[in-house]
Amino acid sequence: MKKYIIAVVLSAMFIAFGYAAFRYCEDVYLPEQELQKDSDSLNEMVRQIRPEINEDEVKAEAGEEYLEKAEDLNDDVVGWVYIPDTGIDYPIVQCDDNNYYLSHSIDGTADILGVPFLDYRCAGDFSDLVSIVYGHHYTDSPLMFSRINSFKDKAYFDSHSTGQLIVSDSIYTVHFFAYLNVKSRSPVYNTILMTESDKQDYLDTLFSLADFTENYEKEQLFDKHLLLLSTCTYEFDNARGVLVGVIDQN
Repeated sequence: MKKYIIAVVLSAMFIAFGYAAFRYCEDVYLPEQELQKDSDSLNEMVRQIRPEINEDEVKAEAGEEYLEKAEDLNDDVVGWVYIPDTGIDYPIVQCDDNNYYLSHSIDGTADILGVPFLDYRCAGDFSDLVSIVYGHHYTDSPLMFSRINSFKDKAYFDSHSTGQLIVSDSIYTVHFFAYLNVKSRSPVYNTILMTESDKQDYLDTLFSLADFTENYEKEQLFDKHLLLLSTCTYEFDNARGVLVGVIDQN
């Protein structure tokens, strides 16, 4: 009887956590808004932190330098994401909820642009199977994650299939292998993967929901670390575009 009660309690916990995951993903973006704000201040802030570098190569010394500047500006900085020739070139922050950085800039000031942020449920060192980073999508603007939905075009995906994730002690190459167009309550936003079976089910779901996948089979990803970049898209109600890559830590 005691084992039965424990099982019921654990089951309820998983259901509650799962609901919370879906709820936060559903609420993670503000409704679509026309971008009224001049973006010069944002671009200038990023330029001050990140020096101009060769689009084809990110040197470790440069990456460490601009990440350190971002970390000096805000203790919530956990990394930097960069995909050449896409405009995706921003610090990543993380706090104890998935709301604050929807409407605050990297320096903590109120800002409709927000700043890309790592889901608060994910490990801050990107060591989980799944690390989800959210960013706004603004119509007719390349800011933040507005270019993510361009990856649904196979030709665009193929020509922008690698990026960089810069953390405090390393620069990792990210090999993108999938694009998904899902609802905000999709199970791909579940980060509570406590068992081997949970992980296998997650990968099965990810591949089944993907518009397309390339270069990786599910079996190759079980012990990898995945980076998901998520933003609003507007093909249907609560649509989300999700770009998925493998963090190459070799």
